[in-house]
Amino acid sequence: MALIVVVIGAVALGLGRGDSPDQPDDPNAGTSLATKKKVAVSDPANTALVRWVGGGLVDVVSIVPIGANGHTYEPIPADAMLVATADLYIENGKGLNEAVSSFVRANYRPGTPDVVLADVIPGDEIIATDSAEQIAAHGHAHSFNAHFWTDPVYASLYVDRIATALEAIDPANATTYRNRAQEFTSRMNAYDAAFRSAIASIPAQNRKLVVYHDSWSYFGRRYGIPVIGAIQPVSFSEPSADEVRRMINQIRNEAVPAFFGSEVFPSDVLESIASETGATYYSDLSDEELPGVAGTPEHSYEGMMIENVRLITSALGGDVSLLASLPLPEVIG
Repeated sequence: MALIVVVIGAVALGLGRGDSPDQPDDPNAGTSLATKKKVAVSDPANTALVRWVGGGLVDVVSIVPIGANGHTYEPIPADAMLVATADLYIENGKGLNEAVSSFVRANYRPGTPDVVLADVIPGDEIIATDSAEQIAAHGHAHSFNAHFWTDPVYASLYVDRIATALEAIDPANATTYRNRAQEFTSRMNAYDAAFRSAIASIPAQNRKLVVYHDSWSYFGRRYGIPVIGAIQPVSFSEPSADEVRRMINQIRNEAVPAFFGSEVFPSDVLESIASETGATYYSDLSDEELPGVAGTPEHSYEGMMIENVRLITSALGGDVSLLASLPLPEVIG
């Protein structure tokens, strides 16, 4: 993909995507959009984390729009306008959304701080997918499985790094950012314990995941429910007939009662796999699509993860009541 380079003067980041319903107005009286620091984030999932830490004190926008496929999204000229006035760029890293990352770096102002969240993940904990066998099994065209945020413990590491980045560009609000990061980590400690109990309640023979796109390996490793198969090919195209047949055979051999897709990765073949195997297909496992509507507590990273664990636990025969008391964050805006 050819890079689009646009030179722009004083363009308000609030134009265009910054005014979307997913970006609530600032709840802090006296802080206008024009005076806020502007933060561009590579993808929707991490945008939710940045918005939480920012608490309405910064203007946050995702380069990849909500509902788009981050692996295949190609930036448009309007995105160049957005990044040219950003005060900070935050990306996931480890090969995720490389087209977006290259585009942003070609268009942001020289000296713009550039934060790679995945740098906080210990190197010996990163799952490599660079062998032909691993790529075929897990559907990744890049060298690493980069979906660290589906592990709440890693999400806490991300949030701590986000707080540090926001403190650097807006030191006047440093205490707020640090306190919000600590509050998030406290919630994640409760989530970690509840998720562990819920997944452990799934019968042992069902405690395995078959997914369309493998963004769940870190979650699976954390909670003892490994990803045993991913249907989506490396090219992000529809699976071939041979790939579909292999997945049908694997589901039958493993006797899994359910497998999981995502609205971000639609595929017409998944219903036929369900019909062939007798396993139930669930289409709404999400690693970045926030549930509910903007302005509700459910429309958050926390809401997304609770819904995911509730879906996995219920579909595979576990006890969803173990998730009943988890707190949701207050609404920003």
